[in-house]
Amino acid sequence: MAVPFINLKAQYLQIKHEVKPEIEEVMETCNFVLGPKVKNFEEKFAELCGVRHCVALSNGTAAVHGMIWASDLPAGSGLITPPNTFTATAEGIILAGHVPVFVDADPVTWNLSPEKTAELLESCSSTGKPIDPRTGAEIRGIVAVDLYGQPADYKALQSIADRFGLYLFEDAAQSHDGSRSGRMAGSFGNAASFSFYPGKNMGAYGEGGAITTNSDQIAERMRTLRDHGSKEKYFYNFIGHNYRMSAFQGAVLGVKVRYIHQWNNNRIAAAERYGRMLAGLPVELPVTAGDTRHVFHLYALHTPQRDKLKDYLAAKQIGAGLHYPEPLHTQVAYRYLGYSRGDFPVCEKNASQNVTLPMFPELTEVQQTEVVSAVKEFFQKD
Repeated sequence: MAVPFINLKAQYLQIKHEVKPEIEEVMETCNFVLGPKVKNFEEKFAELCGVRHCVALSNGTAAVHGMIWASDLPAGSGLITPPNTFTATAEGIILAGHVPVFVDADPVTWNLSPEKTAELLESCSSTGKPIDPRTGAEIRGIVAVDLYGQPADYKALQSIADRFGLYLFEDAAQSHDGSRSGRMAGSFGNAASFSFYPGKNMGAYGEGGAITTNSDQIAERMRTLRDHGSKEKYFYNFIGHNYRMSAFQGAVLGVKVRYIHQWNNNRIAAAERYGRMLAGLPVELPVTAGDTRHVFHLYALHTPQRDKLKDYLAAKQIGAGLHYPEPLHTQVAYRYLGYSRGDFPVCEKNASQNVTLPMFPELTEVQQTEVVSAVKEFFQKD
């Protein structure tokens, strides 16, 4: 039996009776950009995240860029981030005029390591200010990533940020409705960024993004920057960008935000089934921190035989992914930063050994049994 990596059609069929009238209303009113549908979504999503502000944007990369840009850090600031992430995290730092400073991940959660972050900052603060030894940039912030759907250790990271006087940002593109230590994803640090790419836990029907924050200043500046730096049409306070969300995506997300908690409960239940069914195999299974709601955007196994396993699953018509097969510090685009293979062994292990299994809210136990049977057959044949 074929098992897809993701099944967006199943989710659409569940909610199409609610989505279609919302889209038709956009067509009838002709409010195609921002407008009441987007505003309604912003209010609901801010409530979900437990923050004062949500500013809807055109895509997730715009959101990473926007939250840093709107924070108005001095040009050329260094921002610590892990290299085992999608390129948009580092792109957002660079687009805002700053410098990525890579730090290795925790070997259990694969999130940015607070210990290694503190170690770097302590080692380069002899002058009183932390200076990146590779680029000479003064480190002024941290951009943590909620990899695979598990919020990073923000309690520890916030303590470090406070100690060194740094901004703290959350890349929450994979952790919609997740939480840690009783706080929702999107509520940590100075601001958080979200992606609503179709395959995310809460995906738009196209591109979409948002920042969430409790900072009135960041939110107000972002609302201006997303609309060409304008508070009033044809009058410009800043050089901005066109990062406005389409009303169609606001309409879709306004429906989906009502379902995200239950959909994530289904993902968590599926992850628990995978854990039971895969126990005893020679693979590393995902680990959830005890105080965390891990929403399993991805279910990642780790094995040195990753490539062979993925090919075996493909031959069985079982969808599997690689997230992400090459860490950023060894990519051509980031070569100018001066890093080399071997600099971040945990991130490099993650890149070379992870394989992500089918995961979506409608995934059935029968489908999971098919997936796990194929994984077991792979290891038995060897």
